[in-house]
Amino acid sequence: MSELILNALFDALFAAIAGFGFAYVSSPPKKTLIYSAIIAAIAHASRYFLIQSGLLDISAASLIVSFMAGIFGMFFARRLKVPAEIIAFPALLPMIPGIYAYKSVLALFMFIKNEDTALKSEYLIAFFDNALTTASVMIALGVGVSVTLLLFYEESLMCTRGARSTRKEQK
Repeated sequence: MSELILNALFDALFAAIAGFGFAYVSSPPKKTLIYSAIIAAIAHASRYFLIQSGLLDISAASLIVSFMAGIFGMFFARRLKVPAEIIAFPALLPMIPGIYAYKSVLALFMFIKNEDTALKSEYLIAFFDNALTTASVMIALGVGVSVTLLLFYEESLMCTRGARSTRKEQK
């Protein structure tokens, strides 16, 4: 159990670095960068823990943690007076399942290249397995965070209201 927690902490550290990088690339206000990193770390480590403990598969875990990332994004957005999307979306990018996409493309090329019917069927199954996993995780990430933003739509519009009035007062 302690090894699982240690691995989840390492996962959180690397996800925070990736979340910070993805947030930085999109040029948000500088004060939001650390919050994107925090959300990325919490969400990615939570997904890792849910998968490794055997509670959920990758798609269901991604749906739950993307919803959680949206909640945290709304919370931090209210405090920082910025749109929640600026904080939540870069935090989800480290959870895109690149290895499954890579394996599906590799299986597709091996399917095309191979002449043996038995091997072709194995590669075709591997292609669809990995491609469907990639698609389901991507959909889960998008739906989870979107549901949060839709549930709190009125509140998300109010997050930036105070920021405009304080900017005018500072001028």
